[in-house]
Amino acid sequence: MRKEVVIAIILGLVLGSILVYGIYTANKAAKDVIQPTQQTQEQPENEQKQNSILTVNSPEDGDILDTPTATISGQTSLDNALVIITETDQFTPNTDENGFFYLEVELIKGGNLIQVTAITPSGQRRDEYLNLVYTTSDNKEEK
Repeated sequence: MRKEVVIAIILGLVLGSILVYGIYTANKAAKDVIQPTQQTQEQPENEQKQNSILTVNSPEDGDILDTPTATISGQTSLDNALVIITETDQFTPNTDENGFFYLEVELIKGGNLIQVTAITPSGQRRDEYLNLVYTTSDNKEEK
């Protein structure tokens, strides 16, 4: 009878150890699956932080304009350095007390790539690109 009790205790310890190890492994695997999901949820916050560095309100990317100038407007933090680069020139516009900026730029005929860059004092950089098309409507319908 003593022998059977010792065997039962040993079998109980072995099965218990296997069960505890299985639970430990399952919990560890579940944590590995949950962590990437949490990182995905943190990315929109980081993206919002990036967007707060620079927002270009107008014109819209891909706009087709029939005037030789365009007014670039948007918002950035007051302490950020701001640079606007066009096909022919580069500018460092000032911002108002709320961080809004406005700059009228000349366009060349055809496609214009305009780069708006804001750089924070810590060196973080945010670029926005606008593809604008300046066209003159010389084509008149013939009757």
